[in-house]
Amino acid sequence: MATLLLLSAPISLVSPLIIRQVVDDAVEHSSRDDVFFWGAMLVGLTAVSVVFGLGIGYSTTLFHQKVIRDVRMRLYRRMQQLSWRYHTNQETGWLMSRQVDDVSNLNGVMADAFARAGIALVRGIGYLVMLFYIEWRMATGGLALAMLIFGFEYAISGRLRERTKLARERWTDVSSALHQGISGHGLVRATASERGEAKRFAGVLHASVRAEVRKSMFALWTNHVFSLIGGVAPAFIVLAGVWLIVTSDFTVGGLFAFFMYLVGMFGAVSSVAGLNPMMQSSVASLERIFEVLDTDVEVKSPPNAQRPSSVRGEVVLEHVDFAYDADHSILHDVELRIAPREMVALVGPSGAGKTTLAHLLPRFFDPTSGRVLLDGVDLRDLDLDWYRTRVGLVPQEIFLFDRSVSENIAYGSHTDDLEAIREAARAANALEFVEALPEGFDTIIGERGVRLSGGQRQRLAIAREILRAPDLLILDEATSSLDSETEALIQTAMERLFEGRTSLVIAHRLSTIMRADLIVVVDGGRIVERGPHSELLARNGLYARLYRSQFRNESRPTEDSVS
Repeated sequence: MATLLLLSAPISLVSPLIIRQVVDDAVEHSSRDDVFFWGAMLVGLTAVSVVFGLGIGYSTTLFHQKVIRDVRMRLYRRMQQLSWRYHTNQETGWLMSRQVDDVSNLNGVMADAFARAGIALVRGIGYLVMLFYIEWRMATGGLALAMLIFGFEYAISGRLRERTKLARERWTDVSSALHQGISGHGLVRATASERGEAKRFAGVLHASVRAEVRKSMFALWTNHVFSLIGGVAPAFIVLAGVWLIVTSDFTVGGLFAFFMYLVGMFGAVSSVAGLNPMMQSSVASLERIFEVLDTDVEVKSPPNAQRPSSVRGEVVLEHVDFAYDADHSILHDVELRIAPREMVALVGPSGAGKTTLAHLLPRFFDPTSGRVLLDGVDLRDLDLDWYRTRVGLVPQEIFLFDRSVSENIAYGSHTDDLEAIREAARAANALEFVEALPEGFDTIIGERGVRLSGGQRQRLAIAREILRAPDLLILDEATSSLDSETEALIQTAMERLFEGRTSLVIAHRLSTIMRADLIVVVDGGRIVERGPHSELLARNGLYARLYRSQFRNESRPTEDSVS
């Protein structure tokens, strides 16, 4: 691309000299043959210039799109690498704006833009040299004008970048509000809050429009200043040329050539100067992109990470403390051992720290102090990708992609074996409803599985983990009520999922708690009780109170028989 740009530069320098020759020959000699010769030469040079232009355009477009692709991929990978804590602190619309809007706005800092500006600068210097060659007095005026334009651009660049960055931030607010409004449309409709949400969106949109108008008016004002300078000053320079024709040996052809060089020089100056507002806009977007790219990856594999050949499944938490920040301590001196293939049920009031404790096991966070061990090895010493392939997670809010049923079940297992996928669905009691779907396992289920019921989504999530066959399972039991038939199907599927693996369950149902080998009661970020069901009831502590308030009315064996 740079070669084509460099080769095209001399053509633009030669053409005005040919025009001067043609005009002077016509004025002085009236030679038709010379006019035709030089005209043909000019047409030929123009054709060559067009060919070079097409080559430059193709190379620039290809290069530009490859750079945009690479930036998007790098940004996407970094977003995937960033911690659970980072994603919970950032709105989805905020991240989407960086990926969609800011990356698209990088034209001004592209290498091809700088290459074009560099070639324009080289051409501008060439035009200036030719201007001095033709008539140095008028060329001096052109040089002064060019310096004035560059000085003005430099003076306004800081304010333009500030206004552009503010406009980008306000647009991010619009993207976030739009994402939340669409994602929560069910709640909005159910609570008759359409007017309130529309009013809120209108306020955010008004702030964005206001910032965009301020930025655009500032750019418009600067463009009109350039138009004034570029329109009036060359006219005075040309008038000076006419005066020189009358009072000296300066020719009409020379004036034509000078004017063409002058137009070319101002075109080059405009190209370089015009890069400034585009660059300021792109720099503002680039700063926002690097806010993500420069964010440290909080949880990552260490150098020389361990990848054990086998996993027994013993999990130990040693004096674990965790805090999101200095003012929000969540867990305090947690001590817990889960034996291989043991099922532990976490029980406690809302906000007790159960979910945070469970999230330490797949290493979404690292403890503030203390250690989490797998088979005696600190999780921070294990290869993170290797470890997470051995951990299964069934969250309370099931996430499914807007893909086929088979793709959702196979997600994370890296298999396309349809028979294995069918067996996993069968084990999760999902096969019957999947085969009843319009296209069976090829049915697209919508964003977050919106075309399925809550119970169906749970069973697909269980099928996914059955297929992955992890050594360690974390399950946050859904709190939503299901009909008795669906509940029974899910319970049976969960029994198959728990079989043969170490399991930690945030339990909300008595049937799940009763199945556990150990019940751990969490309150205020501490383990306050642990033991089997009957022993905890006999203590008449927090577990007994939770049992009486939350679980007593469930269909269950009588308390006496359980004890």
